[in-house]
Amino acid sequence: MYSVGFALMAAGVKSSRSAATVVVAVLLLFITVIMSVTVTDITPVFRDFATTLAVPIAAWAGLFTAEMIIRRRRFAAESLLNRGGVYPDVNWLNLVMLVVASVVGFGLTSATVTWLGWQGYLFSLFGVPLSGDLAGTDIGVLVALGIGLLTPLVAGVPTVRRQEQVQTQLQG
Repeated sequence: MYSVGFALMAAGVKSSRSAATVVVAVLLLFITVIMSVTVTDITPVFRDFATTLAVPIAAWAGLFTAEMIIRRRRFAAESLLNRGGVYPDVNWLNLVMLVVASVVGFGLTSATVTWLGWQGYLFSLFGVPLSGDLAGTDIGVLVALGIGLLTPLVAGVPTVRRQEQVQTQLQG
């Protein structure tokens, strides 16, 4: 709860640490009460929730890993901490591809709980039954990871090289 409170503050919520932690605690209590009243078997909920979280995390991990692979230099720490340095405020290509990879990944996962029943829409589009073995593999997590890995490797190298060149010029 304490870490999520920090995350809320990092996301721009203006509050003290203790207030953010109390907000998170109340929210978690509310979710717990709702789930205890409505869910009879928790196993599918955990499985489907974990898969749902895994898709965007896998896409982000792919993007981050590929960026680390193509970099020849360490990050310019000062530019990470302050605006207007080597790095832009937003890497739009990576942000857009994080969303694209997540959308594709969610389309290639399946869920058994009703409130996540929207997943698997690409299986339906390709005529793959959601009750079949392929849909049960949740291959969308791997596809999201692959899209994340390929994005910087295919399209991000020139941007990273420019950043490294600017970093060299600022240091030299």
